[in-house]
Amino acid sequence: MDILQISKKYKSTIVSCRNDLSIWLAIGIFSVATWLASPTIMNVVRHDASIMDGRWFRRTQEAQAGNQQYVSRLSLYGIPDSLDFCGERVPIEIPDVRERMEQAFYTELSDAQIILDLKRSTMYFSFIEQKLHDMNIPGDLKYLAVAESALRNNVVSSKSAAGIWQFTDETARKYGLIVNQYVDERFNFQKETEAALKFLTDLHSTFGSWSLVAAAYNMGGSGLKANMDYQMVSNYYSLYLNDETYRFVFRIVALKEILSHYKQYGFDLAPGDFYQPPEMKLVVVTQIPDLASWARHQGSSYKEVKSLNPWIINRSLPKGTWAVELPKYAQPVLFTSPVPIIDTAAEISPPINDSNNGVTYIVKRGDTLERIATYYGVSASDIASWNNIKQRSLLRVGERLKILVGSSEQEP
Repeated sequence: MDILQISKKYKSTIVSCRNDLSIWLAIGIFSVATWLASPTIMNVVRHDASIMDGRWFRRTQEAQAGNQQYVSRLSLYGIPDSLDFCGERVPIEIPDVRERMEQAFYTELSDAQIILDLKRSTMYFSFIEQKLHDMNIPGDLKYLAVAESALRNNVVSSKSAAGIWQFTDETARKYGLIVNQYVDERFNFQKETEAALKFLTDLHSTFGSWSLVAAAYNMGGSGLKANMDYQMVSNYYSLYLNDETYRFVFRIVALKEILSHYKQYGFDLAPGDFYQPPEMKLVVVTQIPDLASWARHQGSSYKEVKSLNPWIINRSLPKGTWAVELPKYAQPVLFTSPVPIIDTAAEISPPINDSNNGVTYIVKRGDTLERIATYYGVSASDIASWNNIKQRSLLRVGERLKILVGSSEQEP
């Protein structure tokens, strides 16, 4: 039925209901639908679609011909014939193992995440690799950290695991890390790395296989042991586990392959594209009453101190011995005002008699014990004790004060 026939059939209705807009719309829709459904129109649509498909195919061929890197990347989207983790072969000839390996490969191989993993690797891998070497642990375990946190040092999971190695507070404390209202050393990359490698070594003493160690790290040693005992299986690739642990080792293996051969997969990053660790220096302090004020007196800022020391989770540090990282360029300053509001610092007299036992500071006009203590990261009571003076004593210009930097007579 064509448009002319429809119009004749409903002519009388149209005339009688000319003022009824809804009927006009209904007839129009019905007419267009009938016209589109006609064999002639459908043939035209199929013909146009065929032409568009052909153009798309030709454009794809042209793009591939003009971009060899793109073609090479597509051709390498399959998993290699041989894969291993910590020297243990992945049995990809087993159908379900191959399927899980391919699932991890295709899931992990997303441009955005791999690029960020690569960029961050230069900030952390060097330290991790050195510690792995020192402890005679396989280098592949550095990719476990990538699988756990994507090398984000400040990440916290839904289960409250934190840091690059995703330690729970219980495991952190077990391996000597401080976790309290002021400090969370899970965010101290160096300390958490050392603790994580000790943990992995202990797990290997229990399970004897690095694949099982990775699974135990993910789900807990007791949980893995219970599954192994119940299923009477001692091989990771033969175990039936929860979905996350079921895929965990495969994700690590996929990351190892991709990050180790990233150029073969089309990630052509230049040396300048990688993030570089900032140049830093360590300052040992016994207490920081106010972090923002202390940062300014050190020639830095609150933002820089927090960024370099994410393990400081409060705005102060309690009495103890703390190694705080500062930008290498930061130089201590003494402000003439207790609460400086501009970035203008008074000149200070450099310390003399620098030795392993401390420094001798020459008092200048405007100095107080509190300002000098903040300058050196110690407490005013410490300086008073070291110099046999009262904490509220007035200082004389030219007076010499002995300061034991990095020491404290106070108990933590």
